[in-house]
Amino acid sequence: MNEKKKVTPAVIIEEFILFIFTIVILSPVLYMLLGAFKKRSDIVKHPFQLTKEMFILENFPKAVKNMNFWKALTYTAIITVVSLLIVIIVSSIAGFAIARAKGRLFSAFYGATVSIMVIPFISCLIPCIAQATRLNIYNTLWGCIAYEAAWNIPMAVFLYTGFMRALPGELQDAAYIDGCSTFKVYSTVFLPLLAPVTATTAIRCGVGMWNDYILAKCMLNHVKYPTLMVAIYAFFGDRVNEYGLAFAGIILASLPMIIIYIALQKYFIKGIVAGAVKG
Repeated sequence: MNEKKKVTPAVIIEEFILFIFTIVILSPVLYMLLGAFKKRSDIVKHPFQLTKEMFILENFPKAVKNMNFWKALTYTAIITVVSLLIVIIVSSIAGFAIARAKGRLFSAFYGATVSIMVIPFISCLIPCIAQATRLNIYNTLWGCIAYEAAWNIPMAVFLYTGFMRALPGELQDAAYIDGCSTFKVYSTVFLPLLAPVTATTAIRCGVGMWNDYILAKCMLNHVKYPTLMVAIYAFFGDRVNEYGLAFAGIILASLPMIIIYIALQKYFIKGIVAGAVKG
């Protein structure tokens, strides 16, 4: 039988601090949710109130129209899905090689790959744009996809490597005894077991790709290839900020990721825990 946690002054203080932090974190979310159903004047005057007189639904159709929502959603989905496919394929193969092959070269490659995660992306932005211009992929979807995938591969390699290191080595040995090649060991033995870490990678990397603003803004023409985050930022101008439309746009843009997270959440923690065992 589990013992009840003894209530002490220290526990009360801890719970109070956690409660305060929770309020601080959730306040902007509440502000956005309420503001999406109010006029701009009501958002400014009554930020955390929503009465029957204030409640409107006009922000959502206006946001859809002004954002060119469906076109922006299409391009954002294409960039995210294709980039994720590249990340998952490349990183799972690299993770298998690093986790199962023995040699200093693989260890050095893994260390170099993981170290890239600590480099701020903003510091690489100008070189990336210069490189894309020379390769004639600037202002193209494939150029944006290539850089999105490249920047997320190190994190994915880290997750896949840690997950595969936690799998029993007897699986690989048994497959080799049965006459499987190295690629067949990966495709038939390990690949079916990668659902948890693949879901984790899809959520962690996919959310970043979906919400990306800097790369899409710098690499793509926002009229020819609009994305959701760039379209939402257009509601904030030098003189007037359309808060209601922006909040409505943020809610609409967030719905696909929320649905995907709900569908994959049972794999998310499992993949993180398994990948951290020997990562």
